[in-house]
Amino acid sequence: MPLSQQDLDSVGPLCEAGRFAEALRLCGEFVAEHRDHPHGYHLRAVVRVLMGEARLALADRDKVVSLCPHLPGAYMARAEDHLRLGDFTAAAADLDRAEKLDDGHYWPLIPLLRGHCRARLGRLAEAEADGARVPEDYLLSGFGDAVPPSARELRAEIAALGAEAREDGAAD
Repeated sequence: MPLSQQDLDSVGPLCEAGRFAEALRLCGEFVAEHRDHPHGYHLRAVVRVLMGEARLALADRDKVVSLCPHLPGAYMARAEDHLRLGDFTAAAADLDRAEKLDDGHYWPLIPLLRGHCRARLGRLAEAEADGARVPEDYLLSGFGDAVPPSARELRAEIAALGAEAREDGAAD
């Protein structure tokens, strides 16, 4: 019996129960039957991220982007996986793409995340410009200590990285 998109509704409860193998199997079956439907790829990537396998999620994220090249959320999801993996260059590039397509839904998340990426890449002036676009009262949750949750903490990260760069330059 062919799977419908509603069959994927059980992926979340399966993950909550720690039954990741079953969730992956269900997503895989859906993808096999619906190769041009992004939802199965997206959910399979989410399951892999929940399993701590963000690198494996990237192939599915790439497929979602290829199927939905005009949806900023596709780029946002892939950028978040690149962030999890510490690939700040790829994350910043996806955030740039998402911003070009965004209708304001992902603002100010995009400049906050991109500011963090640029700071980590040593592009401090660009990071500061991104940080200046983030409202003072904006608060991001869900990344733990991996990403500054506010404009104030992003500025602190940029300052610390700038001081570190100056110290390294003075030592040379």
